[in-house]
Amino acid sequence: MPSLNRTLPPLAALVAFEAVARHLSVTRAADELALTQAAVSRKIRALEDDLGVRLFHRLHRALRLTAEGERLQAVAAASLTHVAEAAEQLRRRGASAQVEVSTTIAFASFWLMPRIPQFRSRHPEVELRLSVSDPFVDPAREGVDAGIRYGSGDWPGLSAQLLFDEEVFPVCSPGYLEAHPELTDVAALAQQTLLHLDVDYHAWTDWGTWFRELGQEPPPRRRGLQFNTYTILIQAATAGQGVALGWRHMVDDFLDQGSLVRPIPATSRPRGAYYLVQPRERALAPEAQTFCDWLVAEARG
Repeated sequence: MPSLNRTLPPLAALVAFEAVARHLSVTRAADELALTQAAVSRKIRALEDDLGVRLFHRLHRALRLTAEGERLQAVAAASLTHVAEAAEQLRRRGASAQVEVSTTIAFASFWLMPRIPQFRSRHPEVELRLSVSDPFVDPAREGVDAGIRYGSGDWPGLSAQLLFDEEVFPVCSPGYLEAHPELTDVAALAQQTLLHLDVDYHAWTDWGTWFRELGQEPPPRRRGLQFNTYTILIQAATAGQGVALGWRHMVDDFLDQGSLVRPIPATSRPRGAYYLVQPRERALAPEAQTFCDWLVAEARG
């Protein structure tokens, strides 16, 4: 392979060309690059001399790319963007091996955070940064390394690896169940104080969906209490304020501790599942791969 140093045009000239080609203006490119217009023009002329072709048609107060210029712009824009993205990832990590992971508040609170100390004890060299929000953050757009997401597993621009399926069933506090001995079946459940998550998310199983999946008529819409985050909803359930829909991987610890119980055995299995997702076009750094491998093993262990 020929030496890149001998075949590549000067990088500064390529950067100047990409800016001028994008703006079709030397003035705007000069402002962006913090250079004088004369300096930008010199770089473009030097690039044309090096390549032996004209890159622009110079019209009266306007520029237009030649066919050769259009070809170079397509390649230069993509290549320089990839180099810039890789450099930015390296700068963000700096001296530390930082991994940024996005997920929802509930998943972070109830499943991921209790397991983080185990990961840190095994990999103290990896610095984790959790980006926690509702709704989901898109790793492809937000620049995070990976995310945990619930749904079908098919999202544009993302590769998805199954972590686990879900199961949804009613849960309440032992005190609430003791105060409502009539809560012995699905019919009796419809008469209880139900805790609702008030979000517009198509993949979420709400009470209406849950009752219908069991072949039952749902209770009147929004009977009970409403919350805009699942974490507060579960806190209300543990405080005895009503019956919540428990997503198994979110409430397992509460069931083990006895702060929540299953008043009836009825359950449904949603079509969605939890997935580890990452941008399809971006290779994982070694420390991010370490975290992802650990997460998958933990989910399937």
